[in-house]
Formats: sequence, C-alpha cells, structure tokens
Amino acid sequence: MAGPDRRLVQTAVIGSAASGLGIVLPQGADELRRLRRRHPAYTYWCGTQLGGCGGKLADRLYADKVCHFAHAPNASCHRRANGTDSADHLFVKQDLARWARDGGIDARAVLRDLGSGPGDAVDFRVRAGRQRVRFQFRKLTHPEWSAACEELERDAASLDWVFGPGSAHPETVREMREAFGHVLRFRFETQGVARHVRIRAEEARRSTDWVPLDACAMTPEGLRVPGARRLTGTSRRPVAVEPPPVPSPAAPAPRPAAGADRRSGRRTSPLVRKVQRLVDEVNALAASADADVRTTAERLDREAASWVERYGRLTGPDFWSGKATKTTAQGDGLAGRLEKLARRLE
Repeated sequence: MAGPDRRLVQTAVIGSAASGLGIVLPQGADELRRLRRRHPAYTYWCGTQLGGCGGKLADRLYADKVCHFAHAPNASCHRRANGTDSADHLFVKQDLARWARDGGIDARAVLRDLGSGPGDAVDFRVRAGRQRVRFQFRKLTHPEWSAACEELERDAASLDWVFGPGSAHPETVREMREAFGHVLRFRFETQGVARHVRIRAEEARRSTDWVPLDACAMTPEGLRVPGARRLTGTSRRPVAVEPPPVPSPAAPAPRPAAGADRRSGRRTSPLVRKVQRLVDEVNALAASADADVRTTAERLDREAASWVERYGRLTGPDFWSGKATKTTAQGDGLAGRLEKLARRLE
C-alpha cells in the first residue's frame, strides 16, 4: 500500500499490536470526540489478531464523512477485513471470558485460524467437563465440517456448534436439525465501541429470540439456549456398545466406527442417531396404546439396541467390505419400520 491509506478501517485493537482488546471506532464526529476525551491515553493498532500488519493506527475525525482508522503513509498492510464486523472474533472471545468468569466456569476461549486468518473460528473449552463450543465464522463445506467434528470430538465429552452468518453449508444445517431439532446461530449488536454476541436456536419452522450469552447456560449436556427444543432422541443416551477390550501387544486396538455424535462426542453416525430418535418417539407414542402396540414397540427397541451394538463394533476395514453395507441396510430398514409405526400412532 503506497501513499495515504484510503481504506475505511473501522476496527483496531487497543494498547499494542498483539492485543486482543478490540474496538469499533465511532463513525460520527461527536462520538469520536467523546471517546478521545474519555480515553486520551488509548493507542490503536492494526492488530495481528485481526490479521493485520501490527502497525500503529491513527483515528481520523471528519465532520463531513465517516470517521475511521488510518495507517501511516506508505505503510504496507494486507489485512483482508476492515469493516465494523472485522473484530467480531475478538468480541466473542471477550464476551465468553466475561461469561465464564461471572458464572464461575473454568474455561478458555481460543482463536482458530483455519486457513484464512485468526478470525475463522473461536473455540470455547470447559476444562473440568471436557465440553467444547465452536463459534464458526468462516464458511465450511459439509466435508470440512464433518472433518472438523472428528477432530474436535477426540477429546471432548460434548460439542456444540454455533454458526455465524453464511458459515454453515445447507447439508450441515439439515444434518444438525435432523439430529437435534435445531441449529444454533450467532450475530452481533454494536453497543458503543464494542460489539456483543447474540445467540438463537433455529428450527425448520420456528426460531427462538436472539439472546445474550448471559441468558444461556453451560449444562452437562452442553450449551443451553432459552426456548430451544431438543428432539426426544437427543437426550445423550449412551450408545449401546461394549467397552473395547485392552489390546494385547500382538493385536492392534480396534478402530472406531465412522461418524460421530456431534454433541456427546461418542462415535456414532447420523443413521444411529436417527434410529435412536425414532425409538424414543415410538416409545413415547406407544405408552398409552394397547398391549399389542406396546409389545411391538418393545421388540423394535430391543432390535434397535442390538443393531446399534453391531454398528458400533464395525472397524475401518468393514467399511471397505460388504459387512458395513449390510449393517447399514439393516439400519435403514429398521428406521423405516420405526417411522411407519410412529405415523400409525400419531
């Protein structure tokens, strides 16, 4: 960048190039004058956590156009995002730190660079319960999301995804809604020189209100948003698999089955979650039915538990052979019978 900085840089960090304290510059002259009077010692930087050059910025005050930050003349900077939302990853990190501190939660929020900059995602991790919440800023393809789930769940007891605008692929949204009944979203509201995160749960036909983090709670099952309804089958019921045997030196440990439960971290697949959800729905519907129907529901419940156990024992090589295909087909058939019974009972 040669000559004067003509970009409308709206965000910076305060104190040093490495600071994580973000700020949105007021766009009006009167508001900027008040900020200067209130904080005369503030220094502003094109922070490295913004993907910036680390150079010092000046606040430019104008009466006839938008106020903004500017680099020194002839500064070289290749920062990709400069708008009002370009520090949102820092603001959600600040909100999470305050929320954890006020709630007595031993947790840490960490920025994640997924290839396009430090604002691609923010991971919130509760240490004691090994719980994780991913705030996703950068758009992910469905395969990228699946791979990220595999990575995040390796050491997590629960995992929640909260997606920013445009960051979730339609197939990802469909899978999340099928498994849990909703997908969690976030947006930001500007308040003075800061921005604060708001969260809601979106179902196929309804959504909860946008609420601040203070209205949410971290439970043993993960992040809880007021008004969010979970499907009956998402109660984190354990997968019916036996604990793996301790391998002998001559026998390698069995590999887990493909797929994963996005909330509990257990190694399952969307089909397993679908079968479990349908079993719970059928059992609930059959509770007030006649004896024959209850007997059928109990039989399907036992059959589903047996199938989930078989699926859980599949190893990597099975997915290259006909064994996994046969087991999956059996699960599809079981899901079909469960759906048919549920429709009959509704």
